[in-house]
Amino acid sequence: MSAQTNELNPIWVRFCSERMPLWLEWLRNIDINSHLELAERFIALHPHYLPNARTADSSYTDTFTNLMVDEEFMGQVSDKGLLVWANSNFLDFLDALDVYTGAYPEINVISRYFERHIQWFNRLYAYLRAKLILHLREQGRNI
Repeated sequence: MSAQTNELNPIWVRFCSERMPLWLEWLRNIDINSHLELAERFIALHPHYLPNARTADSSYTDTFTNLMVDEEFMGQVSDKGLLVWANSNFLDFLDALDVYTGAYPEINVISRYFERHIQWFNRLYAYLRAKLILHLREQGRNI
């Protein structure tokens, strides 16, 4: 995705590697096109969407949240790794995901969809990241 990064973010690489079997199982058992059509309508109706505590848990953001948030994984990452993750952005995730797009058509569909709506998903990711950082700090993590 990004020609500006020479290295992939190691936290996102590990995250994608560990989550890939679950993502593939999930994506192969849903009608991904229907999900994306609904999300496309939501994005068209709310192009400047800013998530908040009330709206971020909607069914339109569930697909994204299912892909991006894994508290168990974050619990296994060292504090230094959490800092690397916290200072990353959504493009870093897409770069790590891009490794799988040639092998898995389902991942390619999702990745290209995220790229088409990069600003929209970047806002959603920033909200989820801030929410997860707060949660990790409340658990005593040094981040």
